[in-house]
Amino acid sequence: MQYLVAVAEELSFSRAALRCNVSQPPLSRAIQDLEREIDARLFVRDKHSVALTPAGRSLVDDVSLILRQLGESVNRARQTAQGLRGSLSIGFGGSAVFALLPALVRGFREKVSDVEIRFCPMPVPYQIEALRNREIDVGILRLPVHDEVVETRLVHREPLIVALPSHHPQLAQSGALSVGELASSRFVTYLPSRGFNYHADLHALCRLAGFDPDIAHEAPTTEAVVGIVACGEGVAIVPASAERLRMRGVSFRPLDVRGIPEHLGSVSFGLAWHRQYASSTTNEFVAQAALASLEEKQVGVDFPAGGSDQTPAD
Repeated sequence: MQYLVAVAEELSFSRAALRCNVSQPPLSRAIQDLEREIDARLFVRDKHSVALTPAGRSLVDDVSLILRQLGESVNRARQTAQGLRGSLSIGFGGSAVFALLPALVRGFREKVSDVEIRFCPMPVPYQIEALRNREIDVGILRLPVHDEVVETRLVHREPLIVALPSHHPQLAQSGALSVGELASSRFVTYLPSRGFNYHADLHALCRLAGFDPDIAHEAPTTEAVVGIVACGEGVAIVPASAERLRMRGVSFRPLDVRGIPEHLGSVSFGLAWHRQYASSTTNEFVAQAALASLEEKQVGVDFPAGGSDQTPAD
């Protein structure tokens, strides 16, 4: 087909052979074989000129379209193999949705525009099972994750803050609150879940301050945790991005992290994917997120985080 189009466009067997990077005899034989196969003369040729026959023009028009479609198909296949086409299902939930998810998706879209993204809101603990069952391609999770089939990559850190009901006595003072100052309060925390440390981290923080937390309620999401705090049912230690909920009846204070190990005084978020079945598109999404995270560190910026006082929203 390429030989046919070359001869039709060049109207010269010698120039067509040069263009196709072959010698002239095999190119001429290929055209003759094609004419015999379809039982139609495609070119009128003599020693001085070459011209298309009507049958040749008809075939060249169709073949040109086929070659363009073939080239587009090859390009799409190449882009799919490189992760630049295809589909990507993202599991997300909790505080990650407030700043991290939009930043990651916008950054990915700037570089990769032809991937169909499917958003799958779900509580963070459910994302592990969804990854294991290959129901989603990538999840946005609080790290560390302990699961043998899940691979993770850190993309964001933010401080922890304290969520308090609006009538809590500790709101009479300004500034950061230590964990010890919460010893007499009841706590609202996340559900303990397979593969995650956050429940154990709360106990570790409180024991460093010399007490065991009085856990009044457990909930699966940051929205639910902060919502229970707004009901006046306890305090909570949550990621700073939870401030973006702007829920009536809740105020926030920074957590005083002096004397606290670094991994207990902040929260790390990462991307998670199936270790064995990651698609090229998943790998490209992870690579773009890691690159964006590196660039932010180099210029000294971060995703928006909380930690300041907040007036309850109307």
